[in-house]
Amino acid sequence: MFRTQSNLVLVDVVVRDHGKPVEGLKQTDFHVLEDGKLQPVTIFEEHKASDAQQVATAPVLPSHFTSDDPQYVLTSAANVVLLDALNTPLADQLYVRHRMLAFLKTIPPGTRVAVFTLASKLRMVQGFDTGPGALETALKAKQANPQVSPIIDPAFDQAMQTMTDIAQGAGASGSALQSMQQFQGDQQLFQMDLRIEITVNAMDELGRYLSTIPGRKNLVWFSGAFPPIVMGSGGQMGQSMAQSDYNEEVKKMNALLALARVSVYPVDVRGLMGTNNDLAEANPANPQLLNSVRSTPGGAGIGGQQTVSQRVEAQNAAFLVQNQAEHDLMKTVAKETGGEAFVNTNGVGEALGAAIANGSSYYTLGYAPDNRNYDGSFRTIEVQLPGSRADLAYRRGYYAISEAKQLQLMQGRMSPLIAAMQRGAPGLSQVLFKVRVLPGGDATVKGEATAGPAGAMAGSLQHPQRYVVDYWIGPKGLEMTKLPDGRTQVKVELTQVDFDREGIRLNYTDGAMEVDLTAANAARGMQDGVRLRQEIDVPEGESFLRIGVADMMSGRIGTVEIGVGTGNR
Repeated sequence: MFRTQSNLVLVDVVVRDHGKPVEGLKQTDFHVLEDGKLQPVTIFEEHKASDAQQVATAPVLPSHFTSDDPQYVLTSAANVVLLDALNTPLADQLYVRHRMLAFLKTIPPGTRVAVFTLASKLRMVQGFDTGPGALETALKAKQANPQVSPIIDPAFDQAMQTMTDIAQGAGASGSALQSMQQFQGDQQLFQMDLRIEITVNAMDELGRYLSTIPGRKNLVWFSGAFPPIVMGSGGQMGQSMAQSDYNEEVKKMNALLALARVSVYPVDVRGLMGTNNDLAEANPANPQLLNSVRSTPGGAGIGGQQTVSQRVEAQNAAFLVQNQAEHDLMKTVAKETGGEAFVNTNGVGEALGAAIANGSSYYTLGYAPDNRNYDGSFRTIEVQLPGSRADLAYRRGYYAISEAKQLQLMQGRMSPLIAAMQRGAPGLSQVLFKVRVLPGGDATVKGEATAGPAGAMAGSLQHPQRYVVDYWIGPKGLEMTKLPDGRTQVKVELTQVDFDREGIRLNYTDGAMEVDLTAANAARGMQDGVRLRQEIDVPEGESFLRIGVADMMSGRIGTVEIGVGTGNR
């Protein structure tokens, strides 16, 4: 769901019957209600997975050349894979990466997939790309390797539980047991609060990034345990909210994800769940633990005493209750955002394909709400398909916020060029061009680089490396103006932005150029492309150079992104 500055509400609706997409529906087939009141649908679009069709293969380019000429017509849905190490034990991370790598060959051509990881903070591993090969490379890269969660520590939790059980079995005093249990509870509460804080901040950052990319986004979130975050209007915050209040942060996050049209597909990477095998019954550190007893007023067992076996049973029962609560939360997150949850399944790799397929065929419905009071309140959305038994998935509401507030949340929406020049954003091909990027010391351009720093941030770089960027800009997408004296003129804006892997801007150049062409040069430009040059300094080490060409007359844009520096050679 996404509301534009014209107070338009867009709702992406996935319609499926027995697991298959329902195609060919008309605008009149749908009813849309806001807070129970029927709304007139003024925009209607159908999107199909089959819209991604292979076009002519891009020509093979010489070394150091890159082109924005696409090989596929892309579908409107973009897919984001989030590998959540923060909320996932290491062993489960290894399993999900193995399953995903085995599944990559089945991803349809033209599918846009970006990869992020979450540990102590959100990191981009791979921007949007159209091929499974790029995704496989990203998942094998060291940046996507499984990470130890900075918060979840199963070994410490197990040790604490074992100490408590041993103390209980040894007949420790009530005050000592209470202190140990209080410490364990405080530790778990602190961990939960920190998980929620980091996750909310990461989702806010991800929402801002995705808000600049048009169309629907499917967020496939691989996690071992969702922290208790409310993604929509219903549900309750976790008990840790007694210690920290994230209501406003979560509300802002929800609003941003709604504006960005993000549907969440949670995947429980733990697969089929039984009881918690890390409990005392599986602990080899104290093999006699099951035979010990602890004094418990009113407890089960002989003389009011409870055996550790009975304690284990109680813990297993509590674990299953907690697991069910986590699965219910995942399902709520999916329902409120228009996605689908994948729980109690060992096919976590296949879940990626199912999420992509589920979110590739959908309908976009748009309406201008009757209620013009944008006071920040939550408004419910209901989509009906009268006479049909098909399953509908869509966002169940949005926060009615002002246009000024929207612009604060969605940085970059004002300028399409700024949005297009983000690290890892989907490539654009409205203006076709090829570009050659060479180090300043390369024999081909040696001695041709200009003196002095190149780029607005070049002065802050240590050990900068100069790169010479040559453009060949084709006629497609360019508006060529005929001047009275017979010359032909084009106006373009050339932009280069250098990023580190995590999307932090390191340096940039930007310049508008008017190119006057004689009749002969105009003809040659129509065939070979308009030739231009820029230079930029990049820091020593790995970085990513994003290059854009914008036609200033038509507003059309083309972009490419390449790795530069010693880490990408």
